[in-house]
Amino acid sequence: MAKAQTQSPLLGAVTSMISAETERMVTNSSQFRHSFEVDVSLLVADPKQARRVFNDSEIAQLGETMVEQGQLQPILVRRATIDQRVAWVIVAGERRWRAAVMNGWTTMLAIEHSGDAEVVALIENLQRVDLSPVEEARGLQRLISERGWPQDKAAQALGKSKGDISSTLRILTLPEALLEKVLTSELTLSKNTLIELARVEEPAARARLIHLAMQGDLTIRTVREGKPPRLKKTPPLTDAMAKITAATRVLYDIKRTSKTLSASDQIFLRHLRQAIDALLDG
Repeated sequence: MAKAQTQSPLLGAVTSMISAETERMVTNSSQFRHSFEVDVSLLVADPKQARRVFNDSEIAQLGETMVEQGQLQPILVRRATIDQRVAWVIVAGERRWRAAVMNGWTTMLAIEHSGDAEVVALIENLQRVDLSPVEEARGLQRLISERGWPQDKAAQALGKSKGDISSTLRILTLPEALLEKVLTSELTLSKNTLIELARVEEPAARARLIHLAMQGDLTIRTVREGKPPRLKKTPPLTDAMAKITAATRVLYDIKRTSKTLSASDQIFLRHLRQAIDALLDG
């Protein structure tokens, strides 16, 4: 009768360890994608990226961290053909790529994303806490318009309330000149301040508050109180602005009460509009 073989305790322990590790490995049938090294020269930024402004000092700090600790998180990329050559468009992780370029790295760790890259990129950016309120509003508007999503679906995808989505989009009703100054950090206005300002519907009050915002003198308390301080202007201009503000209130009252304008009133208003245009253009 053949003698039964007994397994070495050491071999048994090693076999058990290998089996345990094998269960944790990512297989070809896994839903997860493998990471790979990609040549930095083949990476390109997404032209539809929501973020438009990158702080060089913050990128430099990130680069220092990556030098010390390595690239802790792969970037997401999608395959593309640019100028008849294969390239990788960055879906998520442009700040890490910029830091790698600053460090002089030749390769980075990446994961190919085969889903809806634009949605992933927008959602990844919209969930960043350091995104400016204007970048957030514009990115959110593009996500909704390009995907044909209702606000509640966008809210669900971003983990936000529908009210927050609506309030953020309201920022885009403010003048483009003001939005650009906030975007470039020329003006420092919080998201809540911009939302409160966008909620002001009375034209004269709205114009006055926007003027304060352009001067850098606006606070959320000023907007909520609805009693902005006098503009910091010379006396002649202050008097002129006061008269224009009073006239604006009259125009608003006329529109609100739906009063019919006479022919002479219409002619007068057209001349007034020409005078305003000439003042602004001058």
